[in-house]
Amino acid sequence: METIGLRELNQNPSKAVARVRAGASILVTDRGKPVLRMVPEAEAPGTLQRLLDSGDVTAPAETGMPDVVPDLAPDLESLSDVLLAERDRERGR
Repeated sequence: METIGLRELNQNPSKAVARVRAGASILVTDRGKPVLRMVPEAEAPGTLQRLLDSGDVTAPAETGMPDVVPDLAPDLESLSDVLLAERDRERGR
């Protein structure tokens, strides 16, 4: 673990943060006594990943967006057209 003084941290905080981002742990001292430790933040898995890991849910068999436009409105070509048509209908156009 690297050690730096509080004065160095105050003078070059971005340099210390860059070293932590690169994976280093830094112990900050004030007059030779440890006052804080800077360690890289571990990313926590998202809710979906936790559910997948626990087996409570399963991943979809296919990836990407399902083809819902032909089912909703066969005469329209895109979801944007469906949305615009719905807005026009709501506004009485």
